[in-house]
Amino acid sequence: MLPPMLDYLLKYFFTEISEHFDDEATKPQQYKLVFEKIVADTAKLAALWQCFGFCHGVLNTDNMSVLGLTIDYGPYAWLEHHDPDYICNHSDREGRYRHRAQPGICKWNLTTLAEALDPIVDIEFSTNYVSQHFDDLYWDARNTKMG
Repeated sequence: MLPPMLDYLLKYFFTEISEHFDDEATKPQQYKLVFEKIVADTAKLAALWQCFGFCHGVLNTDNMSVLGLTIDYGPYAWLEHHDPDYICNHSDREGRYRHRAQPGICKWNLTTLAEALDPIVDIEFSTNYVSQHFDDLYWDARNTKMG
């Protein structure tokens, strides 16, 4: 089921990738580029949340989209004042989704996506890509917006 899903994403949502390739032999390369785009879009989303003081209450993997957005916010909030330890979900007693933790949770969710896409997208490539690029993508987006 993974190749048809990734092909659907290429055809309808990541056309900027698929339009540069002509044959089926390049599908593995296209799938890697899709994953890289998902990582970049997720890092940017998390950075924008931090800049605007948005706090997502339930950042489980099933509440994130490969399109760089989230769904099912459950409890969510906007910070009235900067509090990096603010928790908007009162059932989150350990602070897993506290404001400062949200970029790290997004990064963890991307690693989980990498596991789900293996073996279609090589897990060594995808997990290394997340660990080597997410933080830089996040900070670039955050610093640009805050600047």
